[in-house]
Amino acid sequence: MDKVNQVKQLICAINQLHSDFSNDYFESGKIEKVNLLRTIARVPVQHIYTYRLTLHECINDYLMSAEIALKFFYRVKTRESIDDKIERNASREDQYPVNNWLNDIFGARILLTAEEIEQVMMCLDN
Repeated sequence: MDKVNQVKQLICAINQLHSDFSNDYFESGKIEKVNLLRTIARVPVQHIYTYRLTLHECINDYLMSAEIALKFFYRVKTRESIDDKIERNASREDQYPVNNWLNDIFGARILLTAEEIEQVMMCLDN
């Protein structure tokens, strides 16, 4: 499989995992539903920690079994980093809804050459 298709596969798989995880997590009753339009000061921090841990495990399980020959790295924010972000945002006058920064909990980088990036970008334009 060429790199462009591998990039598509990885992005689609992670997006699908995240979508499935979020639906299961928030619709299954595993936790009390939380309105993510609330500001961070009004969302129980334990919900955010549980979300982070479960998402990390889910993505890690997929990546361990995926047959993708791409070089990539990913990270999940630590609890300490989440605590710091909550503290910074909770004290601000202009509070942001939780859903505006939840995507910062997980991040991934795929390493490609300039030519491979150009190929991926051409596919995205179509």
